[in-house]
Amino acid sequence: MGCALSIVTATNAFATVETFNWALTGLSPSLGYAPLQGGGTLTAASNGDGSWTVDAVTGEVGGLTISGVTNFFLSDNLVYPAGLSEVSTGGFAFVTDTGVDVDIFSFFAQGSAPSGNAYGEETSIGFGVGTFAMSAAVGTTGAAPEPSTWAMMTLGFAGLGLLAYRRAKAPVAA
Repeated sequence: MGCALSIVTATNAFATVETFNWALTGLSPSLGYAPLQGGGTLTAASNGDGSWTVDAVTGEVGGLTISGVTNFFLSDNLVYPAGLSEVSTGGFAFVTDTGVDVDIFSFFAQGSAPSGNAYGEETSIGFGVGTFAMSAAVGTTGAAPEPSTWAMMTLGFAGLGLLAYRRAKAPVAA
């Protein structure tokens, strides 16, 4: 009985994941400053096109502790660490430990340089504008294999295990 073994080649795709410091500040109440100013860190995975998808947000805004990433308002949870505008027009969203939803977004699309109070903050308790800053990476958590890579590795190990099992059960010629 013959057994055909097919070899499938796949690109070794690893997602780069990094952690960045961020801060949102406002100017004066007359300008409608951001109601929940603060900062912390965000962890994002590179999409390979200059955009990064935010996976985790930690820190504090307006004295409230950030408890996780969410979808709120128009958020797409994209940031651009090397872009002209560091946050997308959809912004990144998180929720606080008291259940307040927050979306920080840019008024300027990628490719146009932001100026002044270029960022908005939409929250479940109000709206405001401010300035946003994201610093260089404070640490790389490493390259994590994408799910398709894990699937290919698992399939390969299962195939090797099956091959070893079949060889161990084959009768030995005397």
